[in-house]
Parts: sequence; structure tokens; C-alpha cells
Amino acid sequence: MPRAVSSTRAAAPGGEVPDGIPKLTLRQLSYFLAAANHQSVRKAAHALHVSSPSVSMAIAQIEATIDAQLFVRRHARGLVLTDAGRELAVSARNMLLYAREIETAGRGGPATYSGRLNIGCLVTVAPFLIPPLLSGLVGLYPHIQLRWREGNHESLIDGLEMGALDLAILYDFDIPSSLHCTPLRSMPLQVVLPSGHRLARRAALSLLDLVEEPLILLDLPKSSDYFLSVFGDLAVTPKIAHRTTSFEMLRSLVANGLGYSLLNFCPPLNVPHHGAIVSRPLIEASKQARLVLARLQRYRAPAIIDELTRRVRDLSAALPVNAGPSVGQATEHRRLQLVGIGVARADARALKRRQKIRNPKRMP
Repeated sequence: MPRAVSSTRAAAPGGEVPDGIPKLTLRQLSYFLAAANHQSVRKAAHALHVSSPSVSMAIAQIEATIDAQLFVRRHARGLVLTDAGRELAVSARNMLLYAREIETAGRGGPATYSGRLNIGCLVTVAPFLIPPLLSGLVGLYPHIQLRWREGNHESLIDGLEMGALDLAILYDFDIPSSLHCTPLRSMPLQVVLPSGHRLARRAALSLLDLVEEPLILLDLPKSSDYFLSVFGDLAVTPKIAHRTTSFEMLRSLVANGLGYSLLNFCPPLNVPHHGAIVSRPLIEASKQARLVLARLQRYRAPAIIDELTRRVRDLSAALPVNAGPSVGQATEHRRLQLVGIGVARADARALKRRQKIRNPKRMP
């Protein structure tokens, strides 16, 4: 009589899945990810429309199954993922993405994709990228939930590594090896000046021409180090007059003549009775930054990622990265202004002559 073969066997080297039912469920993983995203059991339960004990029980069951603690509780920050929790968050997110794609596999094209994507973006460029991205995807993918978050460079990388973000738009400096980056566009370093500054008519500027003037520093994590390193490379010390974490405050301070600044992204600012700014390429800009779309190397990108990447790249290419006209444009603009003034004066003289002809002075 042949020997009975066990129904459970080890996975083959080629990746065959062993028989048997996993102990973990998609529901448990969904509850865990919600708690990780919201850093709170109560907020996760509210978002999922379930009770807090249900979320707590799911987390406890996962911890018992994998024999590892997933969260530590911090008084100021709420629930914080442990190393094991971060590892599981990435795997769980990938599994849930697979599950959602399987659910919609037989319904047609990509428009049927359903699920949630969490995307982060640098606070300086977010107002110019996130709103048009949202409005463009709503019609094409009505079933997708696109959650967004603004942040600085450091917080976006943390969000990716902790599983709170699927994708992030940021600069390509100090990127850890755990992230995969898709280039979007170059973002050259620029000097930002008030439009009436004595050097505003130059095509490019050197920091050596400005080092004695007051600097307004964008004081965000990583960004401030990046800007100050340019001065360090030249062995000069800037005179920092103002520090701000607000992109709009920085541009306003410059527009009102309170100093100059350095930025990689400087859209126009021209508010009546408030001043204007111009930006010029920095001669010493040896550290060229690029805007990139980053994700974890181990992140299993959903089916719509190619379309989303294309849209982000198109929107990035259209960004108004420079403030004010270039020197050539400014000269041409002034020439046209003078031509317009000359034409207006000639018209006024012609009108005056016609009036004299129609109303000649009577002789006494």
C-alpha cells in the first residue's frame, strides 16, 4: 500500500506556496496598517468604522502570531512602530495592494482600480503639484483614494520607511539606499533677490558678490544644511538676518528688501504694494538637485503607478521654477514699454494737431 503524503509541505525553491491556511488575515493587517498610519488605535477605529477593541485585538493577534512587538506607546507621539512593525507595515501594504488588484482584475481597465495611495510632497512644491494631480486622477480613477501629506525632506523619508507613505516627491540629496527614486526634473540652485536689487540685471550671480548682505535662510531640516554647505565650499560665512520655515514668508521677506536667499524652487511673486522678486542662477552651484518620486525598494507598486509617475513628471516639468523675467526678457520687456510710451506720445501729439486744425485760433 502506498504511503500517505502529508497535505503540508515546504515551499519549493521556485516560489510554490505551501498548502495550508495562513493564520493572519487581511482584516487583521488592515487594522494594523490603519493604526500605523494614524498612530492611534482610537483614530484607526474611527476611520475603519469599527470599535477600538477590535483594532487592539487584531494587533495583539498579529503580535502573538509573529512573536514580536509591533508598537511602542509614546506620550507625545502616540503609537510608534518598532523595527518589526516597520518591516510588517511594508509587507502588509504590498499584500493588501495585491488583494485589491485581484478584486478588480475581472472588471476591465485601470479605471476600475480601487484602493488607497498615500503620497507625500515637499512643502515648498506641494501647492503646485498635489492639487492638479488630485483633480486629474479623480475622473480617471474614481475608486482610488489618494491621501496626501506635506512635509520637509526628513519627515517624508521617515514616512516612507515607516510605511505611512507609499510615494513621496522630494529632492535627491541624502537619500537612503532603502529607497528607489524616479527622476522628475532638475531643480538648479538660484539666488533670490528683490526685483529692484542692484544685481538683479545680471544673468548669473556669485555668492562672493552677496556675502556681505543679509541672508534669509529657509530653515527646514536637511534644506538649511544643503544651502549653508554652498557657503562652506567657498570658505565664507553668510550673515544670516532671518530664519524661517515658511516658504511664503521667505519670499515675502526678500520681496520687501530685507535680504537675499537661496532656493531650488522659486515661483514668481508679485503682489501689488508688496514688492516683487527675481531669481538668477548661482555660479557656484556645483550641487545640482533633482526632484524625484521616491518609494521603498521593497514596495510593490500598484498597477497605476506608471500613469501616476507620468502625470507627476508632466506637472513637474511645467513648474514655474524661476521668479521674474530673465535679463534678456527684462530688456525686451523694457524695450516694448518704451516703444509703447513713444507710440502713445506720438498719438497724443497727432490728436493735439487735429484739434488745432478743427479749432483754429481766431485773429483779434
